[in-house]
Amino acid sequence: MADYYPPPLPAGAIVWAYLRDSGGPAQENSVTQQETEIRAYCNRHKLTLTCIFKDIARSGGSVISRDDFERMIDQTETLRPDGLLIWNYARFSRDENDSMFYKALLSKRGIVIHSLTDPIPNDGFGLVIESLIDFSNAEKRRQNSRDVKRGLTALVKMGYAPGVPPKGYKTVRVEIGAKRDGTPRKVSKWIPDPATWQTVITAWVMRAEGKSYKEIQQATGLYKSINCWTTFFRNKNYLGSFTYGGVEYPDHHPPAITWEVWQAVQKIRDSNPQTKNNPRHPRRVGTPSLLTGFTYCLDCGAMMTHTPGHKAKPWRCYICGRKDRQGAKACPSRRVGEKPAENAILNAVENQVLSPAYLEQVIEQARAAFGDTAKIEEQITLAKRKADDLELAIRRVFDAIERSGSQTAYDRLTERERERAHVKAEIDHLESMLAAAKVEITPEAMKIVLDEWRKQFTQARQSNDVRLIRTWLYLFVSRIEIGYNRAKIYYTYPMIDFSLPGDSSRSIIAFRGGTK
Repeated sequence: MADYYPPPLPAGAIVWAYLRDSGGPAQENSVTQQETEIRAYCNRHKLTLTCIFKDIARSGGSVISRDDFERMIDQTETLRPDGLLIWNYARFSRDENDSMFYKALLSKRGIVIHSLTDPIPNDGFGLVIESLIDFSNAEKRRQNSRDVKRGLTALVKMGYAPGVPPKGYKTVRVEIGAKRDGTPRKVSKWIPDPATWQTVITAWVMRAEGKSYKEIQQATGLYKSINCWTTFFRNKNYLGSFTYGGVEYPDHHPPAITWEVWQAVQKIRDSNPQTKNNPRHPRRVGTPSLLTGFTYCLDCGAMMTHTPGHKAKPWRCYICGRKDRQGAKACPSRRVGEKPAENAILNAVENQVLSPAYLEQVIEQARAAFGDTAKIEEQITLAKRKADDLELAIRRVFDAIERSGSQTAYDRLTERERERAHVKAEIDHLESMLAAAKVEITPEAMKIVLDEWRKQFTQARQSNDVRLIRTWLYLFVSRIEIGYNRAKIYYTYPMIDFSLPGDSSRSIIAFRGGTK
């Protein structure tokens, strides 16, 4: 047995052990080896080991998903051993802030943390040495993250690809050397799938010739649903390119189509009035409406829909979507006339929201609401740290996909990417709150900005172009709750240096409405 550092605990002391493994190929710090060595260590020094906590294949960069670590911390509130044995401080945590926080917490609870392999002197320099070790572990984690990203990028440049290939391709495993433990290192590569390759090419050619999705579906049978073709014909992988980390790598794998075929298909797609978000979509051309998409029923909260009325008695109005779908008993709200509602809301934005007194009031409210900038900055730091942890988790999932190509790994990748998008949105919101708390604008600058906004907003109204008016309305209104004769406007301001959250305040207005 190795001559590890002796424990600062007397014989017979009750100890726990915490073991962690990141799931990498190195065997010297595996959970099994750690447990064997710690048990032998306890026997040698006559320590009573009563509980072992294990986190297998978990990153030390965060306490997120380290279930046994959190369970151990929770149990120390009531059950307190004399000491906690760890293999080294990197097993405990690779984040310097987490490491210092939880070590201090356990220390305040009277628990001695002892590393078998880290040389911590029992004098005044012990805390300094611990801090240096924590910093070194955190820096190594950051370097590993960069190395993993660089390594995956290098593999993509060489023509290898993580992820599930699209129709027409299949994955083959290629050996490109050996890992540190001597086992073969295998990566994935996309090659044409003989079973579907020619069928995919036929589908693209048919679409370039103007054939409908239904005709292509009948001729190829690639998908069960006709709706799948929309995504199929937007996939640039069929040009032989692959996108990773926001960078597109051409000539990554064998192309199924030429650039000319791609352009022909995209031209047909862009010219199709049924395409989503196409301004020539029949519904947008036939019944353009100003308030749909961000207007909700004041009575039940359901989104409002716009209707031109009946053929026999046309009347453009807004109606609660729940009531429209489920019948009159679903909501007590009434239909709201289009013109009275739209004019009242536009007038409120132009005359009330875009006024210096109103804007100054909002800024003061924002300063008061978000005045504790230190707390906001702390939340931003924690959110960014969580984003870094998720980036590392995503890199590890890519590594797992590279090793096994399992569907579970792909599902986990989707979940992690969804979490990353949520955290990014949280960071954006917190940063806007911080900007609101620090906003400074002179009365002169405020007047210039508001005069310009009012001018352009008025010009948009005078144009009678619904889409143009909507564009300007979106700049100042994030949500509208509308009823028979009143509405609530949740406003925002498109400020560069002093952004405010979209739902920070609201304006209550009244207008005439009714049914016909």
